[in-house]
Amino acid sequence: MIASLLYLTMQVGASTRASSVEAKLASCRMYTDFLVMLVQSPELNDLFLRGRKDIKSLEQDNYLRFSNLALIAFSFFSAGYFQYSSKTLSDADWYELRAIVKYWLIGQGCREWWYKLGQLSFDEPFRQFVESEISLLTDAQE
Repeated sequence: MIASLLYLTMQVGASTRASSVEAKLASCRMYTDFLVMLVQSPELNDLFLRGRKDIKSLEQDNYLRFSNLALIAFSFFSAGYFQYSSKTLSDADWYELRAIVKYWLIGQGCREWWYKLGQLSFDEPFRQFVESEISLLTDAQE
């Protein structure tokens, strides 16, 4: 009986570790795919940089393209936030992902996108998280 309980405990621990590794790999794969898209297209990377800085300076079609880029990225961030909230993403992995979120949000154009369009696409807990990050960035700049 005791041996069975010990075996079961070890199996649960191994399963938990495997889930954590799988979550980390999936997270890395998602963002790497996004970065590869930018690296392979200098024009798209330029759009990302310009839009992140000042979305209002973009022409209509590029405004929409930047909005789609931001939606892709924030969908990834939202998935990471969900994983972290569900305890399937470690504190260290969340720290890394949160740094990427902050990089996006430092850009005025990205914050403008968030207030105009982005926040409409996500659930309340993730919206509160992003709003909190924006508030922390704003406080730090003052």
